Amino acid sequence: MSLKIPKKQGENAIQVLTKLKLLNRKLAPQMIDDTLHVPLSREPQPEERKQLDRALGKQSLSHEKFLSRSETVGSLQQVLAQKLPSSIIQLVSKSFDIIGDIAIIELSPTAEPYEESIAEALMKLHKNVKTVYSKAGPITDNLRLRPLHHLLGAERTETIHKELGCRFKIDVSRAFFSPRLSAEHKRVAEQVRPGECVVDMFAGVGPFSIMIAKRLNDVQVHAIDANPEAARLIGENAKMNKVQDRIKVWSGDARVVVQDNLSGIATRVIMNHPSQAREFLEPAYKALRRDGGIVHYYTFAEGLDSESNARKELAAALDNSGWKIEKTIETHKVRGVAPMKWQVAVDAKLTSS
Repeated sequence: MSLKIPKKQGENAIQVLTKLKLLNRKLAPQMIDDTLHVPLSREPQPEERKQLDRALGKQSLSHEKFLSRSETVGSLQQVLAQKLPSSIIQLVSKSFDIIGDIAIIELSPTAEPYEESIAEALMKLHKNVKTVYSKAGPITDNLRLRPLHHLLGAERTETIHKELGCRFKIDVSRAFFSPRLSAEHKRVAEQVRPGECVVDMFAGVGPFSIMIAKRLNDVQVHAIDANPEAARLIGENAKMNKVQDRIKVWSGDARVVVQDNLSGIATRVIMNHPSQAREFLEPAYKALRRDGGIVHYYTFAEGLDSESNARKELAAALDNSGWKIEKTIETHKVRGVAPMKWQVAVDAKLTSS
């Protein structure tokens, strides 16, 4: 028997189960789609179920087969220890992305001669992975594409990725998508209320847009991307998730699309392009209704005052625009991108001054 919960509640659930002496420590938890299954030592009593509900919200029990902890493969470094010198293992990134059944890892030049062994270890560790690529350069252009180097498995770049009840067709070489933003997609989607009109200025393959439309029947979403391939995939993904009636896809530069088609209609604008969002702030506030709305502004910020710096950047960019921040709703670090450097989100209510 196991407890079935959202992945983000895993740490809290294990603490609660340990306190109630319900956690089966001989078996290893497992992920199935986006749900974590935690093995239990016995069925919870009614009072224990109430405590679990209070701590974790309503959850359910299931029956799954689990590997014993002695049978689990371990970390990537542990698997590589059987193949590579320790001096090389230290250079292999512990962080990698799995998108559908494709894994993407970053390798240092010193580790590149061992790339096939590293890819084999990744596929051994993650049985669902059928293809492994390494990053072959930075994301450099407006289309947000990264060059990739094929390491092992089928040499293809299309896959189906599941995230929080949604399915996305993704081409990792031709359209932007980051699985590291899953929690951010959910956080923003949960803020949208029935009746809103949302403009997603840099939609990628549509994770923000589709998650919003999946949650709400009474919502209108305009998904824009400058990459025609990304725009095509948004359309396919909207149909796959049966939300095509609530999403309109626009292929083109967001500045032009907003100017020609979307001025003054939005209650909320999503600006997930941290390296260029500041340059697109004018079309963002032009998309908002005249009585204002919410902007989800993303940027890169460094240092101990990164969140404060992100807020100041947004405020400064609005100087002499005729718009101002009525209130900052939330500021938080989304993910680290370098030592002491983060992608930061600023949720702000803007009004015309």
